[in-house]
Amino acid sequence: MDKKNTQIDQAITYGYSLDLGTVIEKAFENYKKIALLGGLAYLIIALAVMGIAFTFAVTVLGISDFTETMTNFDPTSFTIVGIIGYVLIMILISGLTSPLNAGFLKMAHLAENNQEFSIGTIFDYYKTIHFKELFIAASFLSLINLGLTFLFEFVDFPVLGALFTYIIAFFTLLYSPLIVFGNQKAIDSIVKSFQLVIKQPLIILLLIIISFIGVFLGLIGLCIGIFFTIPFWNSMIYTIYTTAIPTEESNEIEEIGAIEE
Repeated sequence: MDKKNTQIDQAITYGYSLDLGTVIEKAFENYKKIALLGGLAYLIIALAVMGIAFTFAVTVLGISDFTETMTNFDPTSFTIVGIIGYVLIMILISGLTSPLNAGFLKMAHLAENNQEFSIGTIFDYYKTIHFKELFIAASFLSLINLGLTFLFEFVDFPVLGALFTYIIAFFTLLYSPLIVFGNQKAIDSIVKSFQLVIKQPLIILLLIIISFIGVFLGLIGLCIGIFFTIPFWNSMIYTIYTTAIPTEESNEIEEIGAIEE
């Protein structure tokens, strides 16, 4: 713990080096190891989410045309009570799904260290000591983003609201690996993610753009391929983090399996 804090603090204080070509190469090599199982995991999650949403909309809300409702969905038109309910539900969903993203990072980590993993790996953080911090961090960020979105919608500047949410997402993209690999608390992970990203913002922005291009290449053809290119994003985030803050295989694998008592 102390050593990890020292590594993170040193990177924040003195900076770190990111070589564009090297990071892309390492991320792609990692992606090739997790593409199939990671893609299947994303496909299963997407089908499950669509099934749950459809069932809830039809049986609970009584919506007859699910597709049209989703197309015209506008939470800013809700009543105050409706908006509060919507915000609370979205915060809860963000918090409960955050361990999934961390699970994909674990998959990338295990692949990098030639350890076995499966589709079930993405669910592992629901039973570790990191669940609480992941939940709090994701819920807090969701609250901030939703608050900004509604604020700028009501003052008729929705583009500005979207811009702020993108900026927040960019500077906090390392909060999850900071929690699961750096043992940081929720708010500390958000603050330190900002401090780390600000050290190399242009390089990281280029890497993020490249990863998005790589992901959306999956739309070519039958479009279903995007599920198998999304893991490239996880590999990129993992590689950026481990380049800035090197991880130790033995300690990481041990802590990944830690179960909360």
